[in-house]
Amino acid sequence: MVDKKIALFIDADNVSARFGKQIIDALSSRGEIFIRRIYGNWEKNILHGWNECILNFSLRPMQQTDFVAGKNATDMSLTIDAMDVLYGGRANVFALVSNDSDFTPLAIRLREGGMTVLGLGNAQAANSFRAACNEFIDLDAHVDEKIPVTEVSKPARKKSVAKGNSPVQLNLFGEDKIVELKPQPSPEKISPSKIVTPVTQVQPVVKVSTPVNGSKVVSISERQQQSERDKKIRQVHELLSEVAKTHGDAEGFTPLCWAGQTLRKKNLGFGIRDVGYSSFQAFVKAFPDRYEMIHRTNGENYCFRCRTNTDGEIERLHEALREAVKLHGDETGFVNLCWTGALLKEKNLDVKNFGFGALQPLLESFPKLYEVRKAGNSVSYRCKTNSDGGEKIGQLHDVLREVAKAHADADGFSLLNHAGTAIKSKSLSIKDFGHGTLQNFVAAFPNLYELRKVGKIVRYRCR
Repeated sequence: MVDKKIALFIDADNVSARFGKQIIDALSSRGEIFIRRIYGNWEKNILHGWNECILNFSLRPMQQTDFVAGKNATDMSLTIDAMDVLYGGRANVFALVSNDSDFTPLAIRLREGGMTVLGLGNAQAANSFRAACNEFIDLDAHVDEKIPVTEVSKPARKKSVAKGNSPVQLNLFGEDKIVELKPQPSPEKISPSKIVTPVTQVQPVVKVSTPVNGSKVVSISERQQQSERDKKIRQVHELLSEVAKTHGDAEGFTPLCWAGQTLRKKNLGFGIRDVGYSSFQAFVKAFPDRYEMIHRTNGENYCFRCRTNTDGEIERLHEALREAVKLHGDETGFVNLCWTGALLKEKNLDVKNFGFGALQPLLESFPKLYEVRKAGNSVSYRCKTNSDGGEKIGQLHDVLREVAKAHADADGFSLLNHAGTAIKSKSLSIKDFGHGTLQNFVAAFPNLYELRKVGKIVRYRCR
């Protein structure tokens, strides 16, 4: 492809600047990159990491202001320019750098126009966009090829300056602004009171004090952020469980693309990146005890399914929590979380496998089972022994028995779905009692119920 004319279009909002060198290297061997455009709202600080790439690789930054807060118009601007190049007839290869599925129609249209379309992105690239390209280049495959990215590039040559003056460098993204780079003394000569962070390298600093005993004291704001992240992670787990039930095949596997589509439809107000993962693929891989993932070549790419032993594991977790109270509880029944954490570690149980970042939010998610008490930095809990928990679980069993009588077939089995509908009408929730699904709740009482599963259809009967 040495004689090919390549038109490069980069969506800076969706691809990291650390891939800049890889992009150019991958395309240079295929032909002449005669158009090199990169799109974004360059007033945003988050895009300034592309500064050095623009200078080193002769990229042409295309400014696209956000007309509406929270929504950019970069995609439309890039698409219009790509169509102009198509009709101009100057290029025969189009390289689209993005992970966004919104570029799928553009890739399809370019191919219909007889063009060769190269897609470039990483693991979170939409499956529809990958399929629409003639070839997709995974930038994550060469993560070792990185270039240093800085806020302000170094001067091309040294300038002699008078004593007391400092060299200056024009900021590419500023409006005729000058950033002063002051010379600093050697590290051993800097006194703590005189350390000054340069303006171009200011980063948010989280202050965490460390007591003499080495234990880490986390600020209230950090706890709130972690709690919010844990809540979002639980929502993602619930979403994946819902997707698996709705779109799972005979083996229980579901294409991961359904997870992304469902998350967008639900409009939960956050994306998978907001919980610390680059893609759903990375999220599923982070919980091997909860999910199983395979790669297929039939167009579905990566598929996942929920492991059937997940709720069995959470039963073990609840048993360990009750055991910790018996072993280390005080006269009021409360036990400190440090004792419980040690016991869980002994039993090889990790709360992260159930979608929680810490033990405290897990306990708080089961208000019918546990009471949590906070005193300063100390957190403890106890199992609820009041009649409410026993009464509610008794109601669940009553509903199961009533449904079994009302909908029993010739063998005495009834559809579990009927019981689920009846339980929901009573404003009862299986999750309040440590179970993710009704099937696993019923399976936890083998002396009371018998389960029968044929394909995706689950029936039960009372013993």
